[in-house]
Amino acid sequence: MRITLLAVGRVMPSAIRELVEEYRERLNHFVPARLESVAEEKRDKGITSALALEREAQRLRSRIPPGALVVALDGAGRMLSSVEFSRQMDHWLQASHSEAFFLIGGPDGLDPSIKAASAFTLSLGSMTYPHMLARVMLLEQLYRAMTLLRGVPYHR
Repeated sequence: MRITLLAVGRVMPSAIRELVEEYRERLNHFVPARLESVAEEKRDKGITSALALEREAQRLRSRIPPGALVVALDGAGRMLSSVEFSRQMDHWLQASHSEAFFLIGGPDGLDPSIKAASAFTLSLGSMTYPHMLARVMLLEQLYRAMTLLRGVPYHR
């Protein structure tokens, strides 16, 4: 399975970029992983949040191939422990999905249509985090899940 983090928004400070790359490289030891982004819709001149989300959703959909596993990140999603997440990852790996897309929304989250069409909606917790940190946190948890599944001594 190849994993793609597909996020709304492009600009990340260098410190965040370094952490993202660190965990992406670690994850690559187990599964190919990449980070892609789509432009955030500008919220000005009468563009409502709903319209902005809809346009971002169109951009996200255009990057996801048919048949890919789609996991949406959302505060209202399912919260899992690291061990539970590793079991969920194992389930997805056993299902022989060739690609998995983890979607991270912009400032207003993800369009409801994207969340409804996703196979799973995951929450990183009930606190609010900057979306750029969500990338780091998700990559770290993906790496942790793979170490648990492969018996690598990282998770303590």
